[in-house]
Amino acid sequence: MAMEEFKGPLVTEFVDAAAQYCRLMEQASKKRTGELFSGLQQLLPQIYLKASALPKPKYCYEEEPKRFVTEDDYARIHDALKQKIELMNGIARMSPGTRHNEQELLSFSVAENYADIYEELKNFVRLYEIGIQQAMNDAVWICRNSYEQHLGLKLIEGMRLLHTVLYNKHTEGSRAVKIDDFKQEGNEDEPWSSDDQEEVYGDDE
Repeated sequence: MAMEEFKGPLVTEFVDAAAQYCRLMEQASKKRTGELFSGLQQLLPQIYLKASALPKPKYCYEEEPKRFVTEDDYARIHDALKQKIELMNGIARMSPGTRHNEQELLSFSVAENYADIYEELKNFVRLYEIGIQQAMNDAVWICRNSYEQHLGLKLIEGMRLLHTVLYNKHTEGSRAVKIDDFKQEGNEDEPWSSDDQEEVYGDDE
């Protein structure tokens, strides 16, 4: 692939989405819980879709590519996410006898999934940003190959877990997310119809 193709929209749009995800994860501990998960709700499907459009060049390097994410980086992201999810599900304030083990397992699974995605995307972005054609080539190859082998499945699982966290009405404990965290507009209890609907549909009589 030519350098122009590595800087084309198919690649750069994915790089932008991946970088946004990494920044969101790195700022997780400072984000409002709802703000964090609202961002994930928007980014995960974007990343999946844009990764599916990545080209797959030939691999250049004979050696393993440099890894930029350290174990400490991974642990910091994982622990911040786990804490946010536990706060959201009220695990810290559960009364005796509630099924906290199930929720703790969920929080660990979600945190691990998102930290794994972070590790792959951060390594990709850092390698791509070196700016040398060979490094950019291999960054795209690695990410595209990873998408086909396991990253795509992790993104799908991440969306499934997020949906469970956000919309499971049987979650034990008290939820920490407030409605205004998600900046929802309108009143979902208000029916769609209005007094002037006849102006749109006319009078049946």
